[in-house]
Amino acid sequence: MICAVSPTPAGASTVFREGFYLTYPHNNGFCQDGRGLVLGRLDGASASLWKTSLDANEETRVCRFDVAGEAEKLLWFDVAQNANRLVTVRDNGIWIYDLDRPGGGDCIYRAESPAQLLSLASITSDGRQVVATLRFPDRYAALSVEVETGKSRILFEQPWYANHFHFSPYDEAWIGFCHEGPCEQVGDRVWGWNAIHAPEGRCLFDQNFGNPARELCVGHERWCFHAPTALVVAYGVSPGGPRGTYEIFADGKSPRLVSRGDRHLHVNASRSGRWAVIDTSGPHDLPGRSWENANGISDILLLDAVSGGQLFLARTRLDSHPSHPHPVFSPDERFIFFNEATVPDKGNRVRVVENPWFAE
Repeated sequence: MICAVSPTPAGASTVFREGFYLTYPHNNGFCQDGRGLVLGRLDGASASLWKTSLDANEETRVCRFDVAGEAEKLLWFDVAQNANRLVTVRDNGIWIYDLDRPGGGDCIYRAESPAQLLSLASITSDGRQVVATLRFPDRYAALSVEVETGKSRILFEQPWYANHFHFSPYDEAWIGFCHEGPCEQVGDRVWGWNAIHAPEGRCLFDQNFGNPARELCVGHERWCFHAPTALVVAYGVSPGGPRGTYEIFADGKSPRLVSRGDRHLHVNASRSGRWAVIDTSGPHDLPGRSWENANGISDILLLDAVSGGQLFLARTRLDSHPSHPHPVFSPDERFIFFNEATVPDKGNRVRVVENPWFAE
């Protein structure tokens, strides 16, 4: 397995938009035609979402919310791949916006106390179904809502912190989610749900806690576009190994190591499955693992999903959300977009770099 990393960037990155941020890695921000990208923006006490052309010459505001009273002062969102509908969560409600008709959105569901909606929601490719996390004082639930009717139902519940629900883009009958918590303590982080094959959910990565020689601390799962599989990161804090990016399988087959790395952090998949892209917890070319010698640096690495080869694309800076790099491929796989924390103003920008393996 190839795991060497090119010591110099493969190509120069450019600033795509100042003051904006990308959505969470397992969500989609690209519009149906592939020529537009939705970005978030923070302005003091308010957060807004903007539809932006990929040439950055046109932008339209989709929505704006007051977030002054929120613990996480931003908006996460997901765009339906084939319908140009966007979902976001705010004010304990699920909001839907039509990107083809800018203007007011519709609140299709509102949680009632003591239930609380968490901020990461996912929408199916046809824009007809949403899944989100509903938190109760004693449990967490996967909430499914029909966009057209507002009809809702609980798919399943867990007594622990279940989060990061997102539809598999290959087979939307599968929903990925995680057992949230400190990765060094939670031994069953990565899960999948299917009404037939896993009606209560099923852990898809045996982290072998209790066996230090094999013990891995995993997370940041992202379900793939090309197959009923997902990518997941075994972090540098893992006592065992090998650390790096793995492919996991809905059918329960043993995970496959895609590429080694002691600093892999977030991972995203290309739509063909040919490549993956990661950001790192510190410079890829300095000794150490996890956050050792990080100094606020995060690198963007391109991964060959077959050989495991890695290519250094760009160096960036990270801060708290939404300024994690969170790299993502454009739908045609030609470009990779990522966030950068700006200093000293603690702001953020979106940068873009060309995929140097695209034309090969």
